[in-house]
Amino acid sequence: MTTPPRPRTAPANGHHPGGVNNSKNRTSGGFNPSLGFSVNKTVVNGNAGAGTGPGGGGTGGKVPGSDFMSNEDIRAFCEHHRKKSRDGATELAMDADHLQTVLRAIPDATGSLGGSRMRARRVSRWLKKAAAAEKAKQKYFAAVYATFEREFESDLRKVGKGRTQQQPSKFGWR
Repeated sequence: MTTPPRPRTAPANGHHPGGVNNSKNRTSGGFNPSLGFSVNKTVVNGNAGAGTGPGGGGTGGKVPGSDFMSNEDIRAFCEHHRKKSRDGATELAMDADHLQTVLRAIPDATGSLGGSRMRARRVSRWLKKAAAAEKAKQKYFAAVYATFEREFESDLRKVGKGRTQQQPSKFGWR
């Protein structure tokens, strides 16, 4: 889930209460925006073409476990989506707080900041609800796998016993 980059400064509309410039980024510390970093990623494809497209050898960009051929696949599928939802919920909650903070600094047409908090809260409320929905998705994906294990426990036990009952070969010399 990609999000647009966050603005570094609050929107300036020419109204600064008390002549104070509120356009500086307040990040609770000594953040220096002139410092930058870059990340280089090198990908080596040893087997070019393998695993790409339908019927390829690997996942090829598919969701892990989406074949649903074993209980491990189902677990991997649910775990993948649960983690993705966790990251999404965290990101949306942070974005909602940031949006609310930015909108609180915008005065109305008369230059008053009186109702800015309530207006900002009404707008950011929807992002908070989206974050809560992502949080609920985490719970639902965990429930999918738990219910699968409960409903198919006896079948899994049979399959598991079949796998673990490999008898070691006896070497009888007589």
